[in-house]
Amino acid sequence: MHVDRVEGAGEQRPLLNRTAIYPVRWYIIATFSYGGLTQAVLYNTWGPVTESSKAVFGWTDGTIAMFPNAANIAFIITVIPVSILADIKGLRLVMLMCTSILMVSTVIRCFTMNPTAMTWLSFVCAVGSGLGGTILLAGPPKVSSVWFPPHQRASATAFISVSTYVGVAVSFILGPQIVASPQCGNSTEHTTSNVTYLRYTSSMECSNTSRTFINRVKMAEDIKNLMFIYGGLGVLLFLLVLVYFPSHPPHPPSHSAATARTQWVSGLRALVRNGPFWVVLVACAVPVGILGAWLSVLAVNLSPRGISQTTAGYVGFYQTVAGCLSGLTVGRFSDVFKKRMKTILIICFTGAAVASIWFILLAEKYITFNLPSMYVSSVLIGVFINGAVPLCFEITCETSYPVAEGVSGGAFTLLTNLVGVGFFCILLIKNISYSWMNWVLFGSSVLAVILLFFFPERYCRIDIDIEPLEDAVSPF
Repeated sequence: MHVDRVEGAGEQRPLLNRTAIYPVRWYIIATFSYGGLTQAVLYNTWGPVTESSKAVFGWTDGTIAMFPNAANIAFIITVIPVSILADIKGLRLVMLMCTSILMVSTVIRCFTMNPTAMTWLSFVCAVGSGLGGTILLAGPPKVSSVWFPPHQRASATAFISVSTYVGVAVSFILGPQIVASPQCGNSTEHTTSNVTYLRYTSSMECSNTSRTFINRVKMAEDIKNLMFIYGGLGVLLFLLVLVYFPSHPPHPPSHSAATARTQWVSGLRALVRNGPFWVVLVACAVPVGILGAWLSVLAVNLSPRGISQTTAGYVGFYQTVAGCLSGLTVGRFSDVFKKRMKTILIICFTGAAVASIWFILLAEKYITFNLPSMYVSSVLIGVFINGAVPLCFEITCETSYPVAEGVSGGAFTLLTNLVGVGFFCILLIKNISYSWMNWVLFGSSVLAVILLFFFPERYCRIDIDIEPLEDAVSPF
């Protein structure tokens, strides 16, 4: 029997197997979380500056929706193979691969503002964000399992998973603050300083007009500055991983982490036959996937209702920040009350359904519209759905154990992105009203609550980690 000092416990505990926890885990979680932030900023580049990018490059709403959709498709194709590779070869190799892709994707957009070239480069960049985001989006439960003890595992998963929402929040503020909104003039199309101002008619500021954007050059310069900032984020991420990011600690942090996982072929087969896993997977992935897509085109959604891209950016920012704080709180609460995940998730998705219907009533003007109420309802949606994400990762891992966390986490993020792809495909339909977006968001939360009522919860990893400790500390 080995004896290890558990950090912060103040006493020695006899453990059945050699386990240990290391302070360097905080560097690992910080670097991995920064990667999630960078990927999210890259993914959500154009949504917060929709009107400006349409004015500068001549894009349409369909073009804006195409970029995150391309990222989702690339992610869907590669997430399971990358998750399996992480389980076989370790985190370091996969992190180097993914962060190098993200670095290249952020840098290539810095070299030109030509509309045609920028359209293609942004498409390539979007694909890169999907490829590079595979381990960063699917890996939170893998990292927390490999590096963190049971009493910190859900909190670690929460910290990592909310980092992507912090990235979305950053993009909602950074984009509109750096990139100017379109300003219309009354002159016809003309050329100044070898730059041709484009006619453009679908911007909210210039609706039903054929005016010229008098600040197109300024907007192009602002967008280029934004691309340089995002490029710097990508380069820094790769350097952090290159300098230090081991695949695992010398000794596992828990007994469940030390237990051999099911081989990936057998693991995939086990997931296919695991009915409870599919119930909780659909319940969690559908509302999370819908909200991610819904949030990335929030400016498009609110534009017909007279909300500017700057205001929409602030709505998205506050919603995302509130969701991050909620996720951290829920994750820590789950660490204290380890076997209450189902109850907490039902509360979260019920609250999301109520907040969504309030948002719909305001957006459709069934009740008197006012901006503060729009803010509050949107923030509550983020609190309840984004707050549930860490538990979605943890409960799918508990239900699928001993299948490797990378595979079950990959399955969760795969389905969320499939849902997002379906959402964006509907956006490509010409002349479609945007009201359906909000109703789908409401329906996804209702579906989650119904499925969770029928979900037979089980906690396989927690039971393994708790029982040896109980036996070890018993005086008899």
